[in-house]
Amino acid sequence: MNSQYSGAPLRPKKSTISLAVFAVVGAVLLNSCAESTEKPAASVAAESKTVERYEVVQTLSANGNTVVGGTQTGVVTVSTDGGNSWSRKQVSNNASFIDSAFCPDGSAAMLDVYNTVWTSSGDFKDWLPSKFDKPSSPVAIECHSSGLWVVGSGSHLINSTDQGKTWRVVSFDEDAQFTALAFTSDTHGIAFGEFGMLAFTEDAGLTWQRGEPIAGDFYTYDTLFTDTSTGYASGLAGQVLKTTDGGTSWTRIENTTEAPLYRLFMHAGVPHGVGANGTVARLDGQQWVAVGYEKPVLSFLGAAVSGSQSIVVGGPGGLLRTVQSFNSSQADPS
Repeated sequence: MNSQYSGAPLRPKKSTISLAVFAVVGAVLLNSCAESTEKPAASVAAESKTVERYEVVQTLSANGNTVVGGTQTGVVTVSTDGGNSWSRKQVSNNASFIDSAFCPDGSAAMLDVYNTVWTSSGDFKDWLPSKFDKPSSPVAIECHSSGLWVVGSGSHLINSTDQGKTWRVVSFDEDAQFTALAFTSDTHGIAFGEFGMLAFTEDAGLTWQRGEPIAGDFYTYDTLFTDTSTGYASGLAGQVLKTTDGGTSWTRIENTTEAPLYRLFMHAGVPHGVGANGTVARLDGQQWVAVGYEKPVLSFLGAAVSGSQSIVVGGPGGLLRTVQSFNSSQADPS
């Protein structure tokens, strides 16, 4: 799930929708550009299929023009040109990627629902798995100067400073899950959970303290901070909240789309979100408004990042598509 600080390497997202939601069937298949060198037609066709129709793109992360995506069936897709062309790798037949993050050193990490973090550096062709015991149901991953962080069930936060070889466990011993994590500076971080649960750190995660919960048992899908004080949190039933004091207090702002926004991210200097019914939204003043685009997607959008000139979105049915930022889009070949 997509939480990010706009001054840090771009990372969407950061909360994860339950796998039951991802059972929605889509109908878009991305074929990447064919290579110019001659190859047998069958070989070229196989290589050009970045995702299959039965796959669900559950997470996308970007670092400059490099976009990394993960699917429900253990496939990693990589684009080095802002989503125009893609390569594919079946990392594992027993993995299901639900969240991802780029790290300050340019490496990337994929969160596998089966208690595993997969890390990669360089060209993102080789991915190394690292298992952990808690949380038993992971939800979101973040990569910060203090290392890798995973949050999830049992009010657990875990941290690794050695690329997943060892993990330190922080728990508040409550029957509730953390659903998103945002570091807004080198030292300040916020963990968001069920029932409005909040936890804060002021020392880069060495210690955590419970904060006053968000009113109304707010359930956070994703968060986005535009600076250390100003941030947004999306939740159930299309709710969007705003803070201007670093997460201590939150107020509701209007979401005119009325759609739940599953991922929040920055694009062209403006907060954006994607969600149910193919919704693409952006912040306009003190409200969220719909962004029109050609050939709208009818199913949900569960992943998105800002590409070099456009927004890269993902979802069910093997959906990977570049959408122009306001009123037009460039559909990927299918």
